[in-house]
Order: sequence, then structure tokens, then C-alpha cells
Amino acid sequence: MLGVLKPIAEKSLRPIAYPLRKVNPNFITLLGLVFPVLFFVLVQHKMYALALAVFICNIVDMLDGIVARSQNKVTAFGGFLDSTVDRFADFTIIVAFGFAGIVGWNIALTLVLLTYLISYIRSRTELAAKNKLVANVGIMERTERLIAIFIGLVLYAIWPHVLLGSQNIMSCTFLILIVLSAITVGQRVVFAYKKL
Repeated sequence: MLGVLKPIAEKSLRPIAYPLRKVNPNFITLLGLVFPVLFFVLVQHKMYALALAVFICNIVDMLDGIVARSQNKVTAFGGFLDSTVDRFADFTIIVAFGFAGIVGWNIALTLVLLTYLISYIRSRTELAAKNKLVANVGIMERTERLIAIFIGLVLYAIWPHVLLGSQNIMSCTFLILIVLSAITVGQRVVFAYKKL
């Protein structure tokens, strides 16, 4: 859904990407491994303000593509590497809350599964269509999920003991994401069925 805003976001990030124009884009992609790990550690230590600051640094995920295009160094391997690092980041960010005891493992692992299914179904659909389709349909893509987790953590950091039913704010955020992600999985399966 928010993918339509990507060109605007990239335009605003070009001044940040400019000093990196001589850096190998794949190195910038690999740098994206650092921030989810830092986020994981900070959440375990209940250092939520720092965790949120580090979370914002995930914006480096967009810089590699901007730099690659500015250098005419867009490659198939670069896309593969970027997608692989994204999956690592998604897993690390989500399970951070399970390891910290903030969200139950049943909830965290369900969200991990649906997150991976959303990505897998898109990849498999595009492969089956011999890359003649872009299968980024659905209401819950990666950008929306990361924004929701960020907002959820802000609210949880302010009100850690507030319960909605029997769930804290972060668990409720994950449950909403699970529902929206399940809908997205369905949307992508239907899209694949109609287009393949």
C-alpha cells in the first residue's frame, strides 16, 4: 500500500545517499544486518528509546538501491542480497519481542510465518510468471509492518503495563499485524491464481 510513496521517500534520501556514491551498494546492504541485531539487544535490555532510534536506521535498506542506481550498478545479485538481508531483519526484529518476554512466542512465531509467506508468495508468483508480473499486492507489505511495529513499540514504551483484554499493547500490535498479514497472504494467493 505505502509502496506508492517509495519514489517520494527515495527522492528525500538522495542527499544522504550522495556521500555514499562511491561505496559498493552490496556493502551498504550488508550494513543493514547491524541495525536489527542492535535493535534485538536493546529490546532485551528494555532500552526502548535507543531501540527506536536504531530502528529508524533501518532506512539504510533504501540507500543501497539509490546508490546502486546512481552508479549504474543494479545487479540481480544485489537484489537477491537485499531480499535476503530483509528476511534476516524481519526475523530478528519480530523475535526480539519473544525473547524479551514482551510478546508470547505463539504470537511472535505466527507473525514470522505470515511475514515469510507474504515474501515467498510474491517471489514464487513472479518466478512462475517469468518476471512478467509484479506481485506486490495486499494491504500489509514490509513498510506497513515496520511502521506498525515502530508505533507499537512507542506506545508500549510509554504504557508498558496497559492491557487490552489480557494482552499488552505490543501483543495487540502483533495480533493486528497477524490478521492483516493473513489477509495479505490470501490476496496474493488469489492474485497468483488469477494471473498464472
